Amino acid sequence: MKSVIAYRGLLLIVLLFISSCGFHLRGSGDLQWQFQSVHIQSEAADRIASELKYRLTEQKLQVLPTSEAAQVVVYLSNETVDRRVLSVSSVSGKQEEIEINYRVEMEIRKADDTVLLEKQTISFLRDYRFDPAAVLAAGGEEEVLREDMFNQILMQIIRQLQRIKITEKNQKQK
Repeated sequence: MKSVIAYRGLLLIVLLFISSCGFHLRGSGDLQWQFQSVHIQSEAADRIASELKYRLTEQKLQVLPTSEAAQVVVYLSNETVDRRVLSVSSVSGKQEEIEINYRVEMEIRKADDTVLLEKQTISFLRDYRFDPAAVLAAGGEEEVLREDMFNQILMQIIRQLQRIKITEKNQKQK
């Protein structure tokens, strides 16, 4: 009985300390945007563009089909996934370590072509060891890594969009 009360008391103290220091769980809650409308232009980056449209719509941003009325235009291009063998077994001659590089190019502009964020390449690099005893698991591991890298690139694009500030001065330049 005393241990239950002591446990609850300790739990209450820990929760008070955590909440008083400003700690918040990182979530996908509503994000703060400095603009209301966006257009996404894709050139050889259809998968990431499609998912970005979906996520921005979830965040209550208006994703427009054309760039004329949009406050921000996101240009995505050259979405590529490269796979490279890093090491080969000296005994069997089979691959042992593999590297995956997932990248996409991004640029953010206003509808009048004012550059808000210069063109940059967002890239994530991962490597993993190939276990010949677990061939099926290795294929699954590669797919999990690719999906994780895709989500990391997507979140990086969203964070870059959050940083965009549309000021009154920029608005009057239209």
